[in-house]
Amino acid sequence: MSFPYDRSPNDPKAIIQYGRDFNYFTILSVSNTTFNADADVVITFPTNTTTFQLQTGGGVQYSFNGVHVHGTMDAATTGLITSNNLIFVNRPICKIWFLASGASTVRIEAWGNP
Repeated sequence: MSFPYDRSPNDPKAIIQYGRDFNYFTILSVSNTTFNADADVVITFPTNTTTFQLQTGGGVQYSFNGVHVHGTMDAATTGLITSNNLIFVNRPICKIWFLASGASTVRIEAWGNP
């Protein structure tokens, strides 16, 4: 079955112009010291994998409910452990809040299947 404007049967490199996009990407500047009333990020589909990557700044805390801190990202490395790149597997549809002690930048990526 072919979809409108779908050249992929004849051109495998053609863009996909139909269906829902199950990919998410943003780079977020975080400088607030309390959780905002509204979520900083909303991922509207269940994900196979979600990553948080601390790109700049110091410690960043994150929450999945906007009330409690559920984890911390830190640029420092302790032994072989670093928390500046976190991976979450099989997250449901979620809202995410961030706070930081100073200006920081977090990269958020997610992808799922229909």
